[in-house]
Amino acid sequence: MSVEYLATKAPPRQRRSWLTGLAILLVVAAVAGFSLVSDQVRRSTNQSLSRAVLEAQDRARIGEASVLSTLRYASPMIWSQEVPQDVRAGLRALVERSAGEVAATLSALATEVRGSTVLPWQGAQAEARDRVLDLILAERARFDRIAADARQIGPVLAEERPSEQDAVASLRASGADVDVNR
Repeated sequence: MSVEYLATKAPPRQRRSWLTGLAILLVVAAVAGFSLVSDQVRRSTNQSLSRAVLEAQDRARIGEASVLSTLRYASPMIWSQEVPQDVRAGLRALVERSAGEVAATLSALATEVRGSTVLPWQGAQAEARDRVLDLILAERARFDRIAADARQIGPVLAEERPSEQDAVASLRASGADVDVNR
């Protein structure tokens, strides 16, 4: 009786199974990595936007105090008709410069917020970024008005300050943990 050996190599089907398994493993690893990076970007953006809301509040509050203290320094000479016009203009310029400095710091903060990384599919973060930016720009607009004309300080400060409610609500909707009542 004779016995023949048919093949010594593994059948091609086993090789294809191994390649298919490797391809599936690579796809799963890529999806997991992509998901991890996306979540990390989302969390990082939420944290930076939350800090921006708090920083905008602080800068506006401190800026208002700074402008008011400059005004107190210049009062009552800034409004007095007994003081020469050039002195009054110089004192108004001092108040305007103080307001301009606050507006500049808020502009820098707005630039940071505009540069926040938001991936195309992260609609909630994009909405939160837009609301935070709206808040910062509204605060900046108040100081821009004073910087343009110190005589506007009374009407500007009599207005209600911009509310952070929309920004905070958008941040919370995006999954951020925001504590604005420090």
